[in-house]
Amino acid sequence: MDRMAMPPEEMSGGGVTIRLGEYVEPQAPTHVPILSYKIDIAGRAVGEVRLRLGDSDDLKRYFGQIGYEVYPAFRGRGHVTAACRLALNVMRELGYEEVWITCNPENFASRRVCEKIGGAHVDTVDIPVGHVMHEHGILQKCRYRVVL
Repeated sequence: MDRMAMPPEEMSGGGVTIRLGEYVEPQAPTHVPILSYKIDIAGRAVGEVRLRLGDSDDLKRYFGQIGYEVYPAFRGRGHVTAACRLALNVMRELGYEEVWITCNPENFASRRVCEKIGGAHVDTVDIPVGHVMHEHGILQKCRYRVVL
């Protein structure tokens, strides 16, 4: 896979625009570069979608390669689903053939987003004792695989 392609600065679709806000150099806890995109609706930032660029087991099992957040006032309107579809296009452009997304088992809204964007629930894994997530009280993650 060619991962040297430049990521798009901006992408629009489904009533949403994602704009590259920053490139984060590898650092703990993921140790991979991150592209952080702002989710924009009609000129207003409503959340973020983060692309973790790597293929490590830690990403695929626990952190996920795409993370997202929508600000509370904008939840339940499909903005994250639209933004994640755009994020999948970015990952495809960067040469990925599949993407792993994880979420907490009790986060039904996030699980629904994964399903809406074509993610197949693969399994739910226990976070190992000593892992940074376990230390923060996160004990399990649902794993979704999206084939691009």
